[in-house]
Amino acid sequence: MRLSPLDILIVAAYMGMIAYIAWRSRKFAGKSLENYFLGGRNMRGWMAGISYAASMMSADSAVGYGGMAVVTGLFVCWFYLARFGLAFFIGAVLFAVYWKRLNTFTTLEFYELRFSGRPANLMRSWLAIRSSLIAMVAWTAIALLASAKIVGPVLGLSKTQTLLLVLPVTIAYLYVSGYLGVVLSNLIQVVVIVVGTLVLALKVLWAVGGPHKLGLSLTSQFGKEVLANLPPAHHAYLPFMAALAWLLGTSIGYGGDAAPMSGAVEGQRILSTRSPREACQMYLVATVSLFTMVWLVSVPCLGAVILWPQLRSGQVDRELAYGMLMVRFLGPGLLGLVFVAMLAGIMAVVGDNLNFGSQILMNDIYKRHFVRHASEKHYLLVGRVCIFIILGLALLVVYRVHFLFDVAIFMVGLATAEMSGNWAQWWWWRFNGWGRVAASFGGGAIYVGMVLFFPQMKWWTRMYLIMLISTLLWVITTLLTSPEPRLLLETFHARARPMGWWGPFRSQDATPATDGGRGATEVFGSKKIGKGLLIAAFGAISVMCYIVGISNLYVGRFLLGAVQMVAMIILGFLFWRLFSAYVVTLTSPDEAGGITPAEETSLREQLGLHKLLMFGLAVLTSVLLADFLFFSVGSGRWLILCAALLAGGLVWKLRR
Repeated sequence: MRLSPLDILIVAAYMGMIAYIAWRSRKFAGKSLENYFLGGRNMRGWMAGISYAASMMSADSAVGYGGMAVVTGLFVCWFYLARFGLAFFIGAVLFAVYWKRLNTFTTLEFYELRFSGRPANLMRSWLAIRSSLIAMVAWTAIALLASAKIVGPVLGLSKTQTLLLVLPVTIAYLYVSGYLGVVLSNLIQVVVIVVGTLVLALKVLWAVGGPHKLGLSLTSQFGKEVLANLPPAHHAYLPFMAALAWLLGTSIGYGGDAAPMSGAVEGQRILSTRSPREACQMYLVATVSLFTMVWLVSVPCLGAVILWPQLRSGQVDRELAYGMLMVRFLGPGLLGLVFVAMLAGIMAVVGDNLNFGSQILMNDIYKRHFVRHASEKHYLLVGRVCIFIILGLALLVVYRVHFLFDVAIFMVGLATAEMSGNWAQWWWWRFNGWGRVAASFGGGAIYVGMVLFFPQMKWWTRMYLIMLISTLLWVITTLLTSPEPRLLLETFHARARPMGWWGPFRSQDATPATDGGRGATEVFGSKKIGKGLLIAAFGAISVMCYIVGISNLYVGRFLLGAVQMVAMIILGFLFWRLFSAYVVTLTSPDEAGGITPAEETSLREQLGLHKLLMFGLAVLTSVLLADFLFFSVGSGRWLILCAALLAGGLVWKLRR
């Protein structure tokens, strides 16, 4: 199937927006390393959060989660709720403040602040290689492979042809505009993704006869299990114990390492924000944004099972389901919109991964080990060259992998091997560099050995075992080796003021913190951590109720969905009240300060948000007018004209 002239116009309009963003951001990005890689450390939390969500939402979500929806059912949501639901809230409540307080250029610099000697040097070097040359390579490759599985059914292009379509524009705007261009383009990309995928979700629902008919058709063909709200006890792909392993394996230890193997790039997002409060906000916005977008591309694939039962039986590659829905239900204009949504997701993930990976490769490998004293212009050039190094390695992976899910399972399992040590390095003063080495290298080696020598073992069983074995390994190693030098621990504690068991390094057993202006003190030990975990659980359960609730509404179970949405509102309100008060106790008066109206205005001018909005509305007006004049027929074309006039009026008002 080929795109119509209207679809091509929509794609061109999107590309024009990206080109405008790159052009607007080029001077700012070229001024310094902090501008190019961290946006001048001036990002609002909501902007960084939306950008973080976009960095994790690509065509691979439509391909991977859509494919899993085909073989599971309504409970497919637990693949991402278990993986990120609790983890993101732990990061927001317990760690965002502390990472931002350190305010390093990359989060990997943490390891030479917290540990000493050879273990510190080894960990920082290894994590730099792992993050830039393994994790970012793998996740970039997954996004590129997914693009072939989406574009292939729509345009009939080969894998190589698809990459030649996607990569040049992505590399061009990333090379020129850096992190600021990535964030601004992510804002556009998220809007396009939500609108485009929502249109297809509604079209699929309409085509199968509405929510109630969809639910009846699924249960009649595949049984009641397909509409289960929780994973069943026994299931080939996602039994309950697997979902629990996914939850524990990705949540325990989350937040303690802001550059994990599982692919997250939140460290860069945290460090780019204006303050610790904004860093916390980043996580919350990212959670809701990401889950909404993933839901929009996964649950509609339940309709694909009714139309093509062979997807569920395995006769047809299940990861083609979303692309098949696009071809079946989207005509001229709508196909271009959803195609651009998928293209936007690919560009967002690839651009973010390459920007983050090149930052690590330049700062923590090249600058640290090879050329320590050079100009910022030199390091900017090297950072841009690193983009092509990571991309080249990712392309090698693209041509050797076929199923996305297999790569994701291995990457997350490997990350699980060291996760518990991530909390220990913040919360326990006795945890030392050799314990960290044992968690990362020993745990990782044991996990790889389990995969190689016990290939028949279920992946969730491996996750349970590696969590236990790795934790025992680093605890024993830590206790058998000497603690870190006292001066180093005192310096780190004075700078980070971490929670947990740091008794020997606290002048008192309490840390002063503001509490509604009363100057109260909070004990930062186990009770404080426990309270934070409880608050995170409230937030996670609230978001879980939201996703499961709208899933039930989509298949016609209106009463159950309504009850779950009410639970979401109650738990969400409780979380927000507790969370706001909790963060106040973690921050100093300087850190707790908000942004003034004058600073807000200055920030908008610096980022060019006003002009970006004007340009976007002008592009929308042009597309709608072209549709009215050349493509639309019937009475609906007058609605298109009204929309064009409205968008044009907004442009005129903004100019004034």
